[in-house]
Amino acid sequence: MSRNEPNYQFYAYIGAVLTLASILVFGLFSVQQPARMHAKAMALKVEAVERGAEIFEHDCATCHGDKGQGERNSGPPLNTKEFLSDAVDALIFNTIVDGRPGTSMPAWGQARGGPYNAQTVEDLVAFIRAWEPTAPSVDEVVRVGDPVEGAVLFSTTCFACHGVSGEGTAVGMRLNDPTLLEKYDDDFFRDVIARGRPERGMPTWGSVLSPMQIDDLVAYIRSWESETPLTMADLGGDTTRGEVIFSSTCVVCHGSGGSGTDIAPRLAEATILNEPDDLHATISYGRLNAGMPNWGQVLSPAEINDVIAYLQTLRVDGSSDTEEDASDDTAISDAKAMQATQFLYVQHCATCHGMQGEGRDDRPALINNEVVQSSDDSALINLITNGRENTAMEGFADELTEEEVSSLIPLLRSWQ
Repeated sequence: MSRNEPNYQFYAYIGAVLTLASILVFGLFSVQQPARMHAKAMALKVEAVERGAEIFEHDCATCHGDKGQGERNSGPPLNTKEFLSDAVDALIFNTIVDGRPGTSMPAWGQARGGPYNAQTVEDLVAFIRAWEPTAPSVDEVVRVGDPVEGAVLFSTTCFACHGVSGEGTAVGMRLNDPTLLEKYDDDFFRDVIARGRPERGMPTWGSVLSPMQIDDLVAYIRSWESETPLTMADLGGDTTRGEVIFSSTCVVCHGSGGSGTDIAPRLAEATILNEPDDLHATISYGRLNAGMPNWGQVLSPAEINDVIAYLQTLRVDGSSDTEEDASDDTAISDAKAMQATQFLYVQHCATCHGMQGEGRDDRPALINNEVVQSSDDSALINLITNGRENTAMEGFADELTEEEVSSLIPLLRSWQ
């Protein structure tokens, strides 16, 4: 090789060194890249969770609770192991976008007229999913029932069989029995309500009521152990619903705003509005001698409370004149008497003739009954006292006093 000829071996050596260095550099970069990508992804996820937290607090916490625990009579809990393990991200995403028709959950996605774009929904999903590692099981969630909520629920679903205050009826057992309440714990009552006793006519309420609502019912049942159990006046009522009911049932007789008409007295400013329990009895059992129907056959106790809540908005401080006071006193007296009569009927007659005189099995209905319509009071009193030959109707001479038998007659007349 001449002195001026290039040293190719040197260049080959340098090339090999550079190639090896490049391999080492790119190899090192490749090893570190997944870590960088993971760190970047985690940073983006944290940012998404933070954005989702703000959105959830602003738009979702009212119904689902600030920690996703759910709110009574509103949105279900989201922060539970069961929900987060069953609900994949796509399901949560679509539920937010499309809402849940038939429930209070609206559609939040822009495609459905809502305010959220896809990124906003993804942020919410990220925030909800972030609960999963520490989410409690449904069984671990300590729920405290609200007895007032339970009383309202009881008065719209359970009272027909178990009585307004759990005293029992011909078709449902007594629940406010101290022996029963002492014998069984809360879990027993929850199980009976949820699973029912179909063989005994007790429906399976767990398919209708939420666990929280069942806890409310149990809390109300437990309130009967107190020396001062809840009364109907404790339940309160909704004035808006009450006004709707009043406008569809009471306004014909009592006039707009309870102003009164030629056939029914003025309710606005009446002193009976100061006595919610007596007013409840008046509406429930009516004033039959004055043409006032017993609305307890149509409205639930909670709906009557709604009407009372509306009527009390008509109340004005001050006393009414003597004539109005006397009329209110008569209404209270009549209502209490009819309440006692209704209880007598439930105890002695409802097994055969139904809770509201509708009849049962092969026993006749008392509503629009020809015998009642064609008989005078003395004949009906004799029938109840001594029974009726060649029928299943037995006399109650040994069970009811003459006064109690006589008190049943206005109730029978009210059904004709």
